[in-house]
Amino acid sequence: MKILLVEDDKNISEMVCDYLEGESYEVIQVYDGNEAIDKFGKDKYDAALVDLMLPSSSGLEVIKAIRATSMIPIIIITAKDSDIDKAMGLNLGADDYVTKPFSIIELSARIKANIRRATKYNHIETEKNSIILIKDLEINITQYQVKRNEELLNLTHTEFEILKLLASNPGRAFSKEQLYNLIWKEPYYGNESVLNTHMNRLRSKLRREKEDTEYIKTLWGIGYKMEED
Repeated sequence: MKILLVEDDKNISEMVCDYLEGESYEVIQVYDGNEAIDKFGKDKYDAALVDLMLPSSSGLEVIKAIRATSMIPIIIITAKDSDIDKAMGLNLGADDYVTKPFSIIELSARIKANIRRATKYNHIETEKNSIILIKDLEINITQYQVKRNEELLNLTHTEFEILKLLASNPGRAFSKEQLYNLIWKEPYYGNESVLNTHMNRLRSKLRREKEDTEYIKTLWGIGYKMEED
């Protein structure tokens, strides 16, 4: 497993690097935002640890740049303990955070949990099919079909794309801006009505009569995520 560690405090960076390498991770250390963006564009990583306070480009800019091309787990390392800073990082696509001073053992556990979550969903690939199984849903990527207990659910193309994205990343929070950019492939200008309409219709079609099963959870002030099993 290869980790991008973006931390300008070299003492902290060395401590984290030494411990993670002892856990058999390969760790690439960078000390400023511009270098981190450049490094990420040239190689592949399994996770990124990003400090918010960085020279040249902020940690938020680094997170935004990573999320533009990749869905790897991102964990914020920050001295800031305000809800606003955490929300900004999560809104841009970070998966988790630790606040300085932090336990290196806790950080390692969070890295393992986030990598495990990112690869948890059952993705079956054959020559003809690519299927995601989550809860009682069977999502066939190549045939654009969704079944529940052999019952075919009638979803529109957009509803299917939303479900596919969320189901491919169970437990991962997506902001409304991220969902709009990824599904509609165009800039998001704050008009929530289009996304909300599609999301409400999708949830209605997934809802089972007389059962309180929730597939997609609303994260107030952040966005949505697919509930894990």
